[in-house]
Amino acid sequence: MFSIYEAGNHLLICADYVEPVMHSHSAAHIMISLENEIEVILENEKIQCRGIFIPSGMAHTANTGENKVLIFLFDSTTNIAKQMNEILVLDDELVDGVVKAYHVFTNGDKVASDYRKVVENAFKCVNMDIVEPEFVDERVVSALKYICANLQEPLICSDVAKQVSLSEGRFSHLFKEQVGMTFAAYLIYQRVMKTYVEIVNGKSITEASIEAGFSSSTHFAETNKRIFGLSASTIRKGLVFYKIAEI
Repeated sequence: MFSIYEAGNHLLICADYVEPVMHSHSAAHIMISLENEIEVILENEKIQCRGIFIPSGMAHTANTGENKVLIFLFDSTTNIAKQMNEILVLDDELVDGVVKAYHVFTNGDKVASDYRKVVENAFKCVNMDIVEPEFVDERVVSALKYICANLQEPLICSDVAKQVSLSEGRFSHLFKEQVGMTFAAYLIYQRVMKTYVEIVNGKSITEASIEAGFSSSTHFAETNKRIFGLSASTIRKGLVFYKIAEI
């Protein structure tokens, strides 16, 4: 089973590690073993650990044996990716907190409040707090709704700015300030999420990609691989996708 949880500013994947070759992608991530130590292989070293933070763009892979792992993926424009730029091996006690919270979440009703505890514990591992999104400007809220309702369209920043009666410059600044991502990053992120949802709903990768606004399945596959390091073949294998309410 390959489970993806999407919560607005990150993805959480629970799976056997399925990318044995060295690779890199633009997302920063926290990798946590649900059971025993794993061997994480980086550009110049091998590390035995229960959990690790790997910065954006760093080549890596892992030998996980029979262990399932949790992988939190943060787009390169998010606060955690921008503030964390060095490898960090995570404290075992803090890792245990993440694992315990994850089991409570998955064994329960998978409610947002339990998921939040998983994420809070993950952020503790890297000595950071969750930054609450504050959509205080109704124009930003309207823009987010407009983007998600029109993913099939060739959306550009200036057009969305006009929809909410802002100049492109003011809109770009306000959007980044309140959403924590650039307009372009958010648009790509939502298109990838929409593709996942449509695949789970039974559509082919090609159909799902086009419906989400990609020009082709190849465009989706290349984008997905670049941002999150996930191959199209991985997405096809028993994907279960969960949308978690904003945390």
